[in-house]
Amino acid sequence: MVFIRNNSGAFINPKGQFYKMGRPGSPDLLIFLKNGRCAHIEVKNEKGKQNEAQKEYEQAVTDLGHDYHVVRSVEQVEQLLNS
Repeated sequence: MVFIRNNSGAFINPKGQFYKMGRPGSPDLLIFLKNGRCAHIEVKNEKGKQNEAQKEYEQAVTDLGHDYHVVRSVEQVEQLLNS
C-alpha cells in the first residue's frame, strides 16, 4: 500500500500573488492498493458535508471504477483497508 496526503490550500508568494494548490474537489487521501485499486478518501468531521466540487470529483472517479469514501474516523479508514 502507498498513500498520499493530498495537500491543498493557498498561499501568497513573494510577489504578493495569491496561489491556490490542489484540484478543486480532490480528496484528502489517495491510497493505492494491490491489483490496481485506488481509494479516494475524503475526511469529514461528524457534521461535515461534501461541497459541489467534491461531489463532482466523486462521480468522476467512481465512473472510472475507483473507490471513493467519506470517512469520519480512523476506524472507518482501517475498516476500508481491511475489507
